[in-house]
Amino acid sequence: MDISVIIATYNRKDSLKETLDALSRQNFCHLSYEVIVINDGSTDGTVELLEEYSVFGTIGLRFFNQQNQGPAAARNLGIQYAKGRIVAFTDDDCIPSQNWLCTIDAQFKNSNIVGLQGSTFTDKDKITPLTHQIDNTQGNKSVPTCNAAYLKSALDAIDGFDTEFPFPHNEDADLAWRIQKTGEIGFCADMLVYHPPRMDTFTKVSKRMKIMESEFRLFYKDPESYRKNRGTSPWQIIYWEVMVKTQWYYFKTRFKYLKRPKLMFQGLALTFIWWWDLIRFYPKFWNANKVHKKMF
Repeated sequence: MDISVIIATYNRKDSLKETLDALSRQNFCHLSYEVIVINDGSTDGTVELLEEYSVFGTIGLRFFNQQNQGPAAARNLGIQYAKGRIVAFTDDDCIPSQNWLCTIDAQFKNSNIVGLQGSTFTDKDKITPLTHQIDNTQGNKSVPTCNAAYLKSALDAIDGFDTEFPFPHNEDADLAWRIQKTGEIGFCADMLVYHPPRMDTFTKVSKRMKIMESEFRLFYKDPESYRKNRGTSPWQIIYWEVMVKTQWYYFKTRFKYLKRPKLMFQGLALTFIWWWDLIRFYPKFWNANKVHKKMF
C-alpha cells in the first residue's frame, strides 16, 4: 500500500459522494491506495452512503464511525488505521484531480521531502458572502489539510494532530509546523484539488469569528514558528489583520452585489456582526491568552 487517503466527514453526504467519485477516477493503480473515511457523528445518511460505497465502489474504502469530536480527532483515527507509506488528506467538500495521487507518489519518490501541499483552486465567479471555499494556488504556510500529504512515519513521530484546539482552526498549521522541524514540506502546483464554493447558512457564517480563539494555542505552542509564518502575535492577527484589514476589504466588496440586494445586505450584516463579535470576544480572548501562556 503506497498511499492512504484520509477524509474526515460530518453531515456532508452529497459532497462526500463527489469526493469519493473523484478518488475512484484516479490514474493511479487502485491496488496501491486506500481511502479511509472517518464519520464524525453524521446524522444525514452518511453511514448508508459509506456502506454502499464500501460494497459496490471501485476503490478500497474503509470507514470508521466516532462520536462528534472534530476533524483533528477524526484524522488521527484515520492515521491510526492507515496502511500506506504516505498519508494524503483532502476534505469532504473537495474534488481531487485525476492525477492527484500520481503526482503525490512521484513527488515523494523523487525528493527527500517529509510533507507536500498542493494547489487548491475554486470558482471565483460563484463566491458569495455565504459560501465557504479555499483558494490556495501558490502555497500557504499553514498547509491547509484539504490538499496535503505526509509520510506516515512523520505523522507518527509527532503524534498526529493536536485535538486540544478549542475550534477546528489552526490544527493543520500546528501539524505542519511541527513536521517542518523534522524535514521539508514541499509545494507542487500540479497536485490539484478543486474546492467548490459551498453555501452555508447565514447563522453558521455569522459565528465565524469565535474560531479566532485558536490563535492563542497556536502562538504559545511555538512562538518562533508563529512569528515566522503568520505574524507578531495573536493580537496583531485578530485586531489588525482580521478586524481592520480583512473586514474593511469585505465591507467594500459587499457593494458588488448591488444588483442582488438581499445578498448585499446579508454580506454587510455579516461584516458588522463580525466586527461586534471581535469586540465582545475580547475578554474571552484575554482569558485564552492567559491560560495558554501559563500552559506553555
